[in-house]
Amino acid sequence: MIFRRSSLAELEPAQRALAEGRYDVAFTLLENAARRPRPPAAQAQYWLHLAAVYALYGEEGLENGGPALKSAVGCDPNLVEHPLYQALFWEFAAYRGGGVSDVKRGLRLATTGDNPIAVYHASSALLAVGAAKSSARRLEALDEASLPAYLVWRRWSLLGQSYETLGDWDAAAAAYLRAVEAAPAEERDAELVSHASCLLELGNTADVIATLARVEEDRLGPDDRATMRYVEGRAHLDAGNPNRAVELFVHARSLDPVEVPTFSLAYAMGQALSAIGRFDEAVAALREAIEVAPADHRAYAQHEAAFALSESDHLSEAEAMLEEVVSDPAYPHRPEAVADLADVRLKMGEFDSAESLAEQALEMGATATGCLVLGSLAFEYYRLDDAVRWFEQAISASSIGDASWLAAHQVLADVYAQKGESSAERVLHHAVAALEHTEPGSEWRLPLQRHVEWARAALGGHDRVLN
Repeated sequence: MIFRRSSLAELEPAQRALAEGRYDVAFTLLENAARRPRPPAAQAQYWLHLAAVYALYGEEGLENGGPALKSAVGCDPNLVEHPLYQALFWEFAAYRGGGVSDVKRGLRLATTGDNPIAVYHASSALLAVGAAKSSARRLEALDEASLPAYLVWRRWSLLGQSYETLGDWDAAAAAYLRAVEAAPAEERDAELVSHASCLLELGNTADVIATLARVEEDRLGPDDRATMRYVEGRAHLDAGNPNRAVELFVHARSLDPVEVPTFSLAYAMGQALSAIGRFDEAVAALREAIEVAPADHRAYAQHEAAFALSESDHLSEAEAMLEEVVSDPAYPHRPEAVADLADVRLKMGEFDSAESLAEQALEMGATATGCLVLGSLAFEYYRLDDAVRWFEQAISASSIGDASWLAAHQVLADVYAQKGESSAERVLHHAVAALEHTEPGSEWRLPLQRHVEWARAALGGHDRVLN
């Protein structure tokens, strides 16, 4: 009996090398096989699979993948009917900037359904043009048992990217975790970073930090290392560690060779700098964010910048920026921006305008911030009972420890101190509450400590009036 060697004998070891993360070996096997004299149909298949491997690198694979695909059809013109050829044709078209309607129409006409590798690349093409829902639908229907091993983890990773684009963070986190479990060692770390970024969006800051601690950084490229530092910085910022967040954002910026930072990094840096009172630097970072902001994110950066400008007494600039923010009908935090504009007008001494805007903010639903402004106005006019009422409402409308809750407690300690020793117990209550959440370097720290000392002295060394 004569055993004939398969016409695509080099394909299986190449796919095995891909599954093991030995990409140089896979490329060498496929390139040698594609260039070796053999029947045109078989040679075309090697060029086709070589193009598919280049396509795994996204836009970076276009330079070599496009010519490989042309070589494939040059060897066998009938290959244009092959499902994988059609999927790759539209995938490369997407990487070249093809329109979503053209790519979707082309793939609808393509016969990719019975070829799992073709379905994977068609899904990549759809995601590349922003059709995440269509991409996810195809990937969900794809039986991973039908895929070669090197595409199993990539299918989960691509699903994670699709869900991430759709804002389904739970599904994205779960998909990336499956990718981590299935990927070769060399690829797991980048998937861990993607998994951590989804956990961040879900508010699981402790899990983010724990997940990133598993990453071996030397296996990440510069872009992934920059992303890791950004995600870690965001986690520390959310956890109340803004100083550490600034350090991590600076590191992320140093890893990115691009002169202009991404919107996300510049915006987060501005938030962190504001949180530690470095308002001028915060404004500079947020101006960078505004310059590169997508249209639907611009108002967010302007609102943050206006806060930093207000805190650093650049009131006219803060006023102008807030006026632009409140003019954006799509901005979801317009009520808070109106209240912040009222606060700026209060600082500028325009009390009538401040009161009118604060009342509008209340009507729009910004209860805590609106009450803070109205309470401050009452305090300015020495209407102490009115001030107490507004600040108590601000506390009721806030969460323990947030900015409005803290500001109300801080000022209430002042208000009750103005009422004299009969209110010493209330002074102590609000000063102690505020101190628990006031940063050591805050300008409020010393006045609050003095309030505590005065109140305890007035109460005979106790924390309450004794019968």
